[in-house]
Amino acid sequence: MKKKAKTTSNMLCTVLLCTALSCAVCACGTETDTSKTDAAQDDADDSTSDQSRDTDADTTADEDTEQNTADSEDATEEAGAEAGGTDIDPETDTTVSVFPSHIQITMQHSEEDLTANDGTVLCTTSYTYPVVSIEGNDDAAGKINEDIRSRVDSFLTDTEVEEWSKEGYEYNIEDGSEYPFHSYYDDMTFGIQRADSNVISFTVTFYSFTGGAHGNYTTSGINYNAKTGDKLSFADLSDDADAFHEDTLAFNQALAKTEAYQMRMFSEDMLIGVSLETVLYAEDAWYLSTSGLTFISDPYELGPYVAGTIEFIIPYPDLADMGFCNNYTYGDRTAMKLLTDTANSFDLNGDNAEETILFSTETVAKDDDTYTTLLHLTIGDTDFSDQCNDIFQEVSTGYPVDQLSVFDLNVDDDFTELVLLSGENKDEDFVYNSYFFRYTKDGRLLYLGMTTGDVLDPTVSFTALETRS
Repeated sequence: MKKKAKTTSNMLCTVLLCTALSCAVCACGTETDTSKTDAAQDDADDSTSDQSRDTDADTTADEDTEQNTADSEDATEEAGAEAGGTDIDPETDTTVSVFPSHIQITMQHSEEDLTANDGTVLCTTSYTYPVVSIEGNDDAAGKINEDIRSRVDSFLTDTEVEEWSKEGYEYNIEDGSEYPFHSYYDDMTFGIQRADSNVISFTVTFYSFTGGAHGNYTTSGINYNAKTGDKLSFADLSDDADAFHEDTLAFNQALAKTEAYQMRMFSEDMLIGVSLETVLYAEDAWYLSTSGLTFISDPYELGPYVAGTIEFIIPYPDLADMGFCNNYTYGDRTAMKLLTDTANSFDLNGDNAEETILFSTETVAKDDDTYTTLLHLTIGDTDFSDQCNDIFQEVSTGYPVDQLSVFDLNVDDDFTELVLLSGENKDEDFVYNSYFFRYTKDGRLLYLGMTTGDVLDPTVSFTALETRS
C-alpha cells in the first residue's frame, strides 16, 4: 500500500479598515483577489497616502497630491457618503471602509491518499493550517507558528483512521459484500476567527469518516496574544478569573434557557453526567471572535448530531461589564453574529436608539409535498420578509447558512448594516456569499448588494459590493 500526496498553498490577508471606496448600488463592485496580498497591500498604502488626513497636508503635499485629494472629496460628495455629519443618500451609497493589516496569514493545504495494491483508495488524510506573519514582530509569529505546527505533527502521527480503513477494506473483500468499499477520511482544518493587534484566534475542526451514515467532527478554539505569541488560557481573560467564570457561566445559562437553544439542546433528563459548565468550560472549548467570547458545544454533547455545533456567544460590551481584560478587547469595525430566533438590540441607523431585530426561519410544506425554508426578518414592529422576499428566498435555496450579522460597512457614516450569510455549491466548491441590507432613518430596509465570502471571516477582503444581475 502507498500514499500519494499533493500540497497547495493559498495566501490570505486579514480584513481591517484603510480607505473608503464607493460605488452606487446600481453598479457592479470589484472583488479583491486575496491571493495577491502584496499587491493589495501596496494599493491600500497608496490609497491611504492619497487620502491623508494630516492637518499639515496643505503645506507639505505637492500640487498633484492636493488635486487628487480634492477630486476624491468631490467624488465622495457626489456618491452621497457621510463624513463628519454630512448627509448621505442611503439609496445609493455603499462606501466600503478597508484597512491594511500588519498581520498576514498563509493557509497551507496538503492531502495524502492511502491506496491498496489494486489502486483502491482506502483513506484520504487532509489538513489545512495557517502560517502567521506579523510585520515587525517575528518572535511572536514564530511562537504561534511553532505551536500550530506541533498540532499538525500530532495529527499526522495518529494513524488510527488509516489502520481502520485497512481493516474495513479487508473485511469488505473477505465478506464478499455486494456494496463497494467507501474510502475513509481524516481531516484537520483551521479556521481564522480573529486577527488584529491584540488577539489572533483560530478554530481547529477534526473530521473523520469511518463508514456509516455520516462522519463525525469536533471543534476546539486556539487563542494567541498577538503581541507576544503566547497561547491564551481562560484565566488570562480577566484579573479575577473566578468572578469572570461565574459571570460568563450565568450569561450562558440564561442563553441555554431561551427557546432558540432549547430547540437544539437535549432535554435535562438526557444530560445525565454532563452539565453546561463541564462542556463549555473544558480546555480549548472557547475562542475570541469578532463577535465576542464564543463557547463551543460539539454534536452529541449538549444536543443531537443534527443540531450541529452549538455556540454560546457573549458580546464584547457584555464582557466589559464582567471584568474582561482590556488587553484582549476587539477595537476594529463592528462585525457581530446575531442570535437566530432571539430578539437582538442594536442601533442600525445611528439615531441613538436601539432597534429590536428578530431573525428566524420557518419550514413550510409546498403543494408537491416537499418543504421549503422561509426567512423572516422583523425590525421593530415591521416584518420585512415580504418586502425583500425575492432576495430572501433566493439566498435560502440550495445550501443556506441562514446566519444574520451586523457589519459596519463604512465606519465614517451613521449606519451599521445587516448582512445575511448564505452559501452554494459552485464548480464543485462550497462558496459563501454575504448579502448586505441597510435600515434607514425613516424605517425602510434597502438591499445594497453582495460580496463573495463570509465577511465575518477576517481573511475575507473586499472593496465594493456587487449587485445582482
